[in-house]
Amino acid sequence: MTGVVRLLLLALVVAVGLTTAGAGGCRKDSPAMKKAALGLAFADRGDYEKAIDIYREAIRLDPDLVLTYEQMAQAYEALGRYDEAVEAYRTTVTRDPVRDAAWVRLGCLLLVTRGDPREAEHALGQAIALNQTDSGAHACLGALHLDRERYADAIRESEQAIALNPQNVQGHLTLGIALAQTGETDRARSEIRKAIDYAAGNEAVVSQARDFLRSLDHPPVEGGPLPPT
Repeated sequence: MTGVVRLLLLALVVAVGLTTAGAGGCRKDSPAMKKAALGLAFADRGDYEKAIDIYREAIRLDPDLVLTYEQMAQAYEALGRYDEAVEAYRTTVTRDPVRDAAWVRLGCLLLVTRGDPREAEHALGQAIALNQTDSGAHACLGALHLDRERYADAIRESEQAIALNPQNVQGHLTLGIALAQTGETDRARSEIRKAIDYAAGNEAVVSQARDFLRSLDHPPVEGGPLPPT
């Protein structure tokens, strides 16, 4: 995978919205649910370590409380502990296979952490099967295809992501890189510029996108140094 796509994925891994659906049939006022709600309150304040400790207590009280595994995975993500987040998302979708957001996060994180690409593709495929309008799932699948040099597939999925959400930064950047690989340089520049516009405020992504754009405008001379990626 090109460095710019890897950085993009890392920079855009953000917590998805929480839901109280599919909580294993547990009553909302049960001790486990109260613990889960307390953990979420700490997570909302940015104390993710404390939130994880409380989520573990909730799971001890009720191992079937699927919501809590997903909340724990999001807390691990916020701390950059992606391998632990992957395991928590795996548990989530094993216990509740229809949690499409968890499938998306699992697939994207497997791509970031260089996990099994077949598992990543399966996870994203499951997410799309459950919710075909998830722009993030299509964008991550496009990045996966790009990583495996399936440029036509990368273009198709990225375009679908953008159609669903015109401001999907990952979709525009992946599309731009894939177009550059197929020789469509003018379109590639346009997509990279859109990615830069929509990523305003995310300096890590903007910087890498600009480096890639410069590499398109100033390709390396044969035998010279390679452009930044």
